[in-house]
Amino acid sequence: MTVPLLFLVTPAVMSLIVYLLRRWVWVQGMLAAVTAAILGLLALQIPLDTVAVFLGRDVQFQSAWVVLGRSFTFAESDRPALVFIYLASMFFFAGAGAAKIPRAFMPVGLFMLSLLTATIFVQPFLFAALFLEMIAASAVLILSDDEHPATRGALRLLVFVTLGVPFILLAGWHLEGLAASPEDTTLLVRAAILLNIGLMILLAVVPFHSWIPNVADDSSPFASAFVFTVIQAAVIFFMLKFFTQFDWFRSNAAEFAVLRLAGAAMVLGGGALAFAQRKFGRLMGYAVMVDLGTTLLAVSITQADGLRVAFSIVALRGVGLAVWGLGLGWIRARSRQHNSDDFDDVTGLAWYMPFAAAAVIFGGLSLAAVPLTAGFPGRWALYRLLAVDDLGLAFIVLIASVSVTLAYARGIAALFRRESAAEEAATEEPREGQVARVYLAIGVGVIILLGVFPQLLLPAVARAAEVFVK
Repeated sequence: MTVPLLFLVTPAVMSLIVYLLRRWVWVQGMLAAVTAAILGLLALQIPLDTVAVFLGRDVQFQSAWVVLGRSFTFAESDRPALVFIYLASMFFFAGAGAAKIPRAFMPVGLFMLSLLTATIFVQPFLFAALFLEMIAASAVLILSDDEHPATRGALRLLVFVTLGVPFILLAGWHLEGLAASPEDTTLLVRAAILLNIGLMILLAVVPFHSWIPNVADDSSPFASAFVFTVIQAAVIFFMLKFFTQFDWFRSNAAEFAVLRLAGAAMVLGGGALAFAQRKFGRLMGYAVMVDLGTTLLAVSITQADGLRVAFSIVALRGVGLAVWGLGLGWIRARSRQHNSDDFDDVTGLAWYMPFAAAAVIFGGLSLAAVPLTAGFPGRWALYRLLAVDDLGLAFIVLIASVSVTLAYARGIAALFRRESAAEEAATEEPREGQVARVYLAIGVGVIILLGVFPQLLLPAVARAAEVFVK
């Protein structure tokens, strides 16, 4: 049995089956969630390059699959990234039936899992940039639909990824030349410059960030949360592979300085722009920018603890985003102006949609890293590391978090402000369904539980980070 082939083909086949069942959203969600869960368990425990008994027969599990001259290889170090991608996707697919999602969300989401898996398996791994391009093209299908016809954010995502991929491929070409002429150090310098440019574009570092708030504003909140969680995590793993596979990249102090500068720019830009927002969607986009910036800051810390903190931030980001997306979809559908999340258009809806409002509030506060929410433990650990190394930068992160929190406070106040027009709009539409309320309540409970008891998740995240620590 060729293990990479199994992981690449299974989600693609299931995406076709799920597409044929598009009339039954709950069936789609359960099939997609079960598929992601099974793949996550297999990624965690499947043996590699050994003979094992399977269904009463001896089966050799091969870790490599060669096609068209390229190798797709499942290495032991790939397990944490695969497990995160599959389990995070399972969380989204399981809640999709209760969310306001585009019709193409689950079939395209499953197909994207195949592409995400390919980015991890392909060798030389620089060719993963090509699969990231295909992922961005697929994301357009779930970020734009009949309910969300605006394509500005989705197309900007595609454009920026398209701009970033050639830099990665050119860097790979220079590295191949370096292997043939190791004495030519200019090739190494050019490769490093090209890699940095490509990564900055793919990571949406300022000024390549504009697609993030636009996607959050224009697209389905649940689909946006999926993109911000799963796809951006794949880009982070892609970057970390450079540090594990190239000693010259990892040993260059200038690379960590670039990451710190990029992270600080994202934190400053996101925090400054978040405070002026009066829409939940755009506010979440800038909050995501701040959170991505803190991830880069954590990676820039040259200690092993920095990488563990980065993994914690990435893992806990998805929890808040999924809950936020689930709740905001319902809020938008019942707003005074259909499909609007402007603070003025959602006035008073918390009294009529308490579960959805709670999901929006706690999901957003988690991303802002407010204490007693899931996003706080990772941010607190980052504060402690930065305080030792750069106290001023720690204060910048804190101020950005406060800025996002204060902007959310205005949105929360609008949700609870009573106005007759909002009452009429709310009573004309049905409230959340019973099943949706259960999902919303579970999501809020998970955010609070992980905020109070982070030890339930963080040890596993820290062990996963060990793969990238050398």
